[in-house]
Amino acid sequence: MKKTVWIIRHGETELNALNIVQGQGINAPLNNTGHDQALQFWQYYHEIPFDFVLYSNLLRSQQTVNSFLTKGIQAAQLDDLKEINWGVNEGQASSPIVMQRFQDVQNAWQNGDFDARIEGGESANEMAQRAKNCIHYLKEIKRNQILVCSHGRTIRALVCLMHYESLEKMEEYHHANLGLYKFELDQNKWRCILQNDTKHLMNSLQMN
Repeated sequence: MKKTVWIIRHGETELNALNIVQGQGINAPLNNTGHDQALQFWQYYHEIPFDFVLYSNLLRSQQTVNSFLTKGIQAAQLDDLKEINWGVNEGQASSPIVMQRFQDVQNAWQNGDFDARIEGGESANEMAQRAKNCIHYLKEIKRNQILVCSHGRTIRALVCLMHYESLEKMEEYHHANLGLYKFELDQNKWRCILQNDTKHLMNSLQMN
């Protein structure tokens, strides 16, 4: 039987709305829009026979899948799903210096320097190792319909690896709040079925 993995990004937080950098060191809850997005995902997909739910150690991830957790579906917190550590940018509002740090490290990653990092933060290689751990877990667990709630940059890494691509491609994979990536595992090979799909958010106030 094929295994299907549904990967979603958490719902919106107030810091998302204010363009303040989160990362793994900021444990912000969902705002009203984020709760609305999570509810819409639940309403659209609650009849899927999910048999396992995975979420990160950050509150915004757990809150996003809480409706599924209250159904009694078997679940686990997987710390490797947490967001990248953005170092000195975490908790900072968008500004020219903050955006330049992002641009510099993204340019380095796109040029194959995966050890580059923002000061005090995590490199792409370090984050990718966590993503590889998650993928190994997903392959090994004896479940067929798995819902995963993670974070933007970590999802970019997961999707690259599940497409068998270099991390240089990370910027090609977008991640709306509650955007869905759907993969099937068949004969030990991943195949992407949906990419950053948001059709379940037709009535959402905020879609990215």
